[in-house]
Amino acid sequence: MAATVQIQAPAVSRKLWLGLWLASMGVLIALLAVLTIVIEDNPESSLDFRLLNSIVGWDLPGLVWLFAFVSFLTSNIPGLLMALSAVGFLWLLGLNRESKALFVIWMILGLVVYMGDATFGEWVGRGRPFDSINDHPSYPSGHVFGSTVMFGFWLFIAGYYGLKSKLMIVGEVLLVGFLLLVGASRIHVQEHWPSDVAAGYLMGMLWLLVLIPLFLYLRKASWFFSPKLAEDPTVVACETCRTEKSIASVVVLNPEEGTATKVYKPPPLVGLLYWIAFQAKFPYTGNAAALEAAVYRRRIAGILTLHRFGKDLVSPATGASCDHGNFSFVTEYVPGSKVPNDAPAQKFLGQVAELFAEAGLGVWQINPRNPHAHTNLILTPEGDYKIIDLESAVVTVLPAKGQLRSAIRSGNIPIFDDIDFTRLNAYIDTHQDALTVSLGSEGLAEFRKVSGQGEVLIREWKESEPRILGRAISKAYRLLNVKAAWQHVMGAVQGADTVATDFLKSGIDRWEKEGTIEQEKAESLRAYISSGSVNNAIHHMGAHMVLSVVIAVPIPGLRSAARFLWTLYFWFKFQLQRLSRRNAPGEPRPENIHNPLVMFVALIPGFGAVAYLGARPLRQKIPIRLMLDQAAWKLPFKIYRRLGLDRWFMPNPSSIAQVEIGTDIAATALPSSEDMGTPGQNP
Repeated sequence: MAATVQIQAPAVSRKLWLGLWLASMGVLIALLAVLTIVIEDNPESSLDFRLLNSIVGWDLPGLVWLFAFVSFLTSNIPGLLMALSAVGFLWLLGLNRESKALFVIWMILGLVVYMGDATFGEWVGRGRPFDSINDHPSYPSGHVFGSTVMFGFWLFIAGYYGLKSKLMIVGEVLLVGFLLLVGASRIHVQEHWPSDVAAGYLMGMLWLLVLIPLFLYLRKASWFFSPKLAEDPTVVACETCRTEKSIASVVVLNPEEGTATKVYKPPPLVGLLYWIAFQAKFPYTGNAAALEAAVYRRRIAGILTLHRFGKDLVSPATGASCDHGNFSFVTEYVPGSKVPNDAPAQKFLGQVAELFAEAGLGVWQINPRNPHAHTNLILTPEGDYKIIDLESAVVTVLPAKGQLRSAIRSGNIPIFDDIDFTRLNAYIDTHQDALTVSLGSEGLAEFRKVSGQGEVLIREWKESEPRILGRAISKAYRLLNVKAAWQHVMGAVQGADTVATDFLKSGIDRWEKEGTIEQEKAESLRAYISSGSVNNAIHHMGAHMVLSVVIAVPIPGLRSAARFLWTLYFWFKFQLQRLSRRNAPGEPRPENIHNPLVMFVALIPGFGAVAYLGARPLRQKIPIRLMLDQAAWKLPFKIYRRLGLDRWFMPNPSSIAQVEIGTDIAATALPSSEDMGTPGQNP
């Protein structure tokens, strides 16, 4: 691996930035001072009146609702919630310094907005526009002031921590657009004059220039956030041990024994987020299957890095422990130095993230876009980066690239330390030759074994949790996935004739076994069922039976409609074939078994599955008796036999003799199986 390289910024940049900062501050202060003096001298200028009337006169569909919503979103309570959410988000990312610094910034901002409104408002003494019911001073606009600082600061954070350029452009456009909406909304609802809004923008940009340098200073100040972590007496097991802390755990490092033990102590917010997502307790504090699955996840990740880089670059896990009163995760201690968030580390993280995403593993812990990801690496004395942490603390809704559809289909949304085993197994099969070269045949076999064991453990872990949201999303996806549902139904229909034929022949076998009919008569019935036109009708009856079972969408009447449309389709198909076919002299005209009677019966719930008993080849006593007897035989608790109802459907020799004679007639009078098939297929 390449050694880390510190990138030094040019010395002139600091002076340049200082000069730009002083110039910007001077310009903004001068503009704000001039505007304030002008408004103080003339609180109701003609320009303000013209602009106010122009904006109030905007009359577009939904504009009033939009401006009212923007005004609400930038009011005190929603603004406070958004500010606290930003602090919590940085804290969940592991950016403890940044989250504390941002909290201080928001506190200062709140005080400044309040004081700015009060100070400037009392100084200028300007009233609200004529239709406003608000009697507070109008100058400047606190909504615009606070929004400019808050959203401007968010954009700075995104750029400072390396948001992608495309996302930056989108963020800038959205920010500017939203800030323009904030100003226009305050004028449109007649709460502020246009010059009040202009003053809010100027004050917001001015305080951004103050708060951004303060944030950068606080996040590095040792007095504000000490880099030394105090020892935790509840987890330290030896005098030479030391601890490191993460969001949800305390890691006990024991160089003498060569172990790194993660004792999970998630804060309430982390536990609450996991419970909201999966309705269960945080898994690494008591779910043995989840901890064992984490062991196998590391083994899978280690094998992948061995294949890609020629070395196992994942610190292996040795299992779970209960030595400290909680479930803990024991891994191998990796000596080395901490890794800065520099270009070589970003490159390595990008390579690993691409590899893991292709193989179906989660990537958040090693995602180069995660500003905390480099802290999950150690630079070994040999110059290699080694991954020391792959276990998540926070739930996310964003799977790795290419895994969204499979995550939704399998119910793995939200995401928490999941593996897409379908993707992983496909990766193993696709790269089998390369894996054999890098791992050897025994290593490849071990890879498959570890993958299988990991899948069992992850399934056991997930089945122990309600996961209501994920299961609901998966079920909704399956219901809405029309293509897959159609393929499933059509695949089941392919064997429809076998389903119906086996159903009827099993009834004949039972009659023969019980002595109801003789062997010769049973063979006659089997031949009748296998004859061309009869078999054709049985095929479509089997299709109706399959449609009545495989359609799982709980919509009343859907199965009946499917059976009706099936018959209607083949009725039209038969009519077109008959128009295009010329019969030879003396050849009997084929009969359409998909008649209106079959269509009508197909619509009846419970009876539609046997609608083709209304087709002429099956419209005889013996097949009807056979079908009804076989269906009634399946009733629970043997109620059919106990009540003696079977005698009503038993055949008599004369009816079987008629079938035997009629077989040849049916075979010659009706078409053979040329009419069989499924919608969309040629007969």
